[in-house]
Amino acid sequence: MKLFFALRNLLLPVVSVGMAPFLTGNETFDPNRFETEVLVTASNDAMQFDLLPNGDIVFAEFWGPLKRWHAESGSISDLGQIPTYAKGEVGLLGMAVDKDFLYNGYIYAQFCPAEAPDTMRVSRFTANDSRRLEDTEVELLSWPYDTEHIFHMGGGLWMDGRGDLYICTGDNCHHSPGLPVDTREDWKNWDAFRSAGNSKDHRGKILRIHPESDGTYSIPDNNLFQNRTEGLPEIYVMGVRNPFRISVDDQTGTLFLGDVGPNISPKINVQPEGYDELNATSEACNFGWPSFVGPNEPLPHFNFETNEAIRYFDPQSPRNPSPRNTGIKNLPPAKPALIRYDNLKSKRFPSLGMGGRSIMAGPTYRYDENNPSTVKFPRQFDGRLFIFEWMRNWIQTVDLETEGPEITPFLPNITWRRPMDMKFGQDGALYMIEYGDQWWKNQDSRILRVVYRRGNRSPIARMEASETAGRHPLLLHFDANEASDPDGDELSLIWSVDGKAESQGATFSHTFEEPGTYEVSLTAEDPGLNSHRVTQTIHVGNARPRLNFTQPAHGSFFDWNSEINYRVNLEDSDEGEIDPALVSVQGQYFGRRSVGSEEDSFVHPGLALMRQSTCFACHLSDAPSAGPPYQAVAEKYHLDQSSHAKLAKKILSGGTGVWGELPMPPHSQHNIDQTRQMVSWIMSLIRKTENAPKLGPNGKLRTPDIAYDIWTTPTEQNEGIRTDGGVYVLTAEYTDSGSQFGPPLKGESRIILHARKKKAALFDENHGMDYVDQAYGEIGIVGHFQDRDYIIWRELNLDGINQVKVRAGSMGSQPGWIEIREGTPEGKLLSRIQVSVTGGDIEFIETPGELTGAIGLTDVCVVGRFENPEDQILGLNWIEFL
Repeated sequence: MKLFFALRNLLLPVVSVGMAPFLTGNETFDPNRFETEVLVTASNDAMQFDLLPNGDIVFAEFWGPLKRWHAESGSISDLGQIPTYAKGEVGLLGMAVDKDFLYNGYIYAQFCPAEAPDTMRVSRFTANDSRRLEDTEVELLSWPYDTEHIFHMGGGLWMDGRGDLYICTGDNCHHSPGLPVDTREDWKNWDAFRSAGNSKDHRGKILRIHPESDGTYSIPDNNLFQNRTEGLPEIYVMGVRNPFRISVDDQTGTLFLGDVGPNISPKINVQPEGYDELNATSEACNFGWPSFVGPNEPLPHFNFETNEAIRYFDPQSPRNPSPRNTGIKNLPPAKPALIRYDNLKSKRFPSLGMGGRSIMAGPTYRYDENNPSTVKFPRQFDGRLFIFEWMRNWIQTVDLETEGPEITPFLPNITWRRPMDMKFGQDGALYMIEYGDQWWKNQDSRILRVVYRRGNRSPIARMEASETAGRHPLLLHFDANEASDPDGDELSLIWSVDGKAESQGATFSHTFEEPGTYEVSLTAEDPGLNSHRVTQTIHVGNARPRLNFTQPAHGSFFDWNSEINYRVNLEDSDEGEIDPALVSVQGQYFGRRSVGSEEDSFVHPGLALMRQSTCFACHLSDAPSAGPPYQAVAEKYHLDQSSHAKLAKKILSGGTGVWGELPMPPHSQHNIDQTRQMVSWIMSLIRKTENAPKLGPNGKLRTPDIAYDIWTTPTEQNEGIRTDGGVYVLTAEYTDSGSQFGPPLKGESRIILHARKKKAALFDENHGMDYVDQAYGEIGIVGHFQDRDYIIWRELNLDGINQVKVRAGSMGSQPGWIEIREGTPEGKLLSRIQVSVTGGDIEFIETPGELTGAIGLTDVCVVGRFENPEDQILGLNWIEFL
């Protein structure tokens, strides 16, 4: 999904966990008090972050930038660029700040250096330094990797309370669903014994070192190999496949690691077919890969010429048989996984779901009764380990004191967007990165925190005005029925005009006799005197222009790489002559219709700022004007990341000489964070998911050419767009010339067109469907339905639509059905399509169906149904409307 959020400190709705309140100690636990707050609204593939004692956040982006979010101001500053080679699964993979960062500025980074792209490296950089960040590098540790297949590189750093640095490394094997024990001469990249099973190789390990202030490191006590002739001294854990996120509980000294497991092809008839593992250890150990998976289930030494298993490995006496092995042959005993699961639904851990897998270990929460924070997590979560899934988009908690152990979903009603990293702050709140929907090249990665809101919460004031502008005298009506209180308190609603209280109650009417600009405010106050105020500006003396699209129809469907003819009708009761050539029309593609209910969630934050500025006075369209067209700017600079920062500074300071003689004036009303957002929008034009504004009420826009959907890692020549079932938004704007009684006013109209193939994962509302990434059996992000789970797509225009095609599969003993209904799960039945049973992993097939009784603009509800719902899963990729 390529969806940007308006510039605001977005506070998402409170979400219930679905548990009844109960007492823990002296505090009543109420799950409805969990709230999410977005701190960093847009980042380019944010990978990992660390928290500073003052509440600031330092975070790394895949392509090399290090940045700092400042808690006091909410602003973001650039710390510098790690000189990174980024391709496939290598780049800037991990970072951690030193425990004394506020004094020494030390940051540790795990990355592939631009100067040696066949190497992985861990270095120390100094951020609080007069030199450029890249000039402060002190290399700690490096190791080569095989560049033929840049897969399973692992990645991620963690510094514990003692100052020991843990480093995740992957086995660097090919991702194909085969056995990674191929020791034949020409199959090096299918041999995990050369890496994960090799005691003298850094790959497939958790390394542990202790950085020293002089730029060296020491080896902590009790790493795995005390004798350097047996193995590398940096190794703490060996025998892991693709560890990506780890944590250390300082209270117990336990290391938790999520290890992304294999998909072993069923064609070679070897069991098990693979698990993801959540591992835990408080001592150095071997987790057994590639000889064992899950609960130490052995894989075979295999004859790849005859496709036969020769013998199975012994977990108590594992051996490394590879001729590429440079370490010991007799390996330490293998330790089983704490939690494991495969692609199918786990009977032991059913809440983990099914589909593609990418397990990650989060932090352990420790409740501090003396912590004065009002947003810390409650005692209920004390000692619980938080785990999360990048492909299945869930967060769950593990009770380590229980048999099993017991796993409980955390905030299951929230659809997370690929959780990437997670830590608890000193305030006891949970901070996390949402990476975004694409495999990489997400410009809408974001950092948020989850808080537990105590005490009397402030009400939420909302009001609607019958108009916001008009000729005088102007009678307007205001409504506050949408105002609410999260604690259910009765609210006092107070209306004022220009600061003077006028009325109380849910509604308010007022006649503005004289022209001018007025501020109408609504204050919502609860019995505890907590209040919230919203204000609406009213322009009297000049009516706002009215625009509406007469073509195409709102809610209709679009095709990829095709022209859309548009026609806009413009009315302005205050102007004698209207210049329709000043109507500006723009089209932009989004993966999802909206997040929340805010209309401006469609607008890139940089574009929103530019509309408020004077930018489009000189750069109105994709044709030359006083300044260059933004499309040309994007084409000139999009590949040069260093130019983006220069352009952001130039918007602030102004300049001339690049495109012509006319100078660009300074825009000092903005700050550097805002101009970065502006540059981000300009560069987004190169991907052709949107058009620069065009002038005139009639014209043509071309939709983007992204009608493909791949699962594999994108290349520079073939960027995988995995959210091709979204919406194309057309926006028309016109600003009048004002009148003798009022300033110029802007009118706006917006319509939404839908991709013909609507992807289940790009819902507008979700009620129970799991949002997952398939490992095999299907390509891309799909939805998994149990009986009566449903999603809703809003405002589809079904005029002329009488057929559908679904791409779906049913797993279990019986077929399933997809019901398409009008509005709700109980609404008018428009279509019922049987989805055949395929057994094993879901095999997706395309099935046509009739759509009957559909008329006009309606919400479409898609329901999964089974006659016998027990352990039945229906997978849906998309529905095509024909």
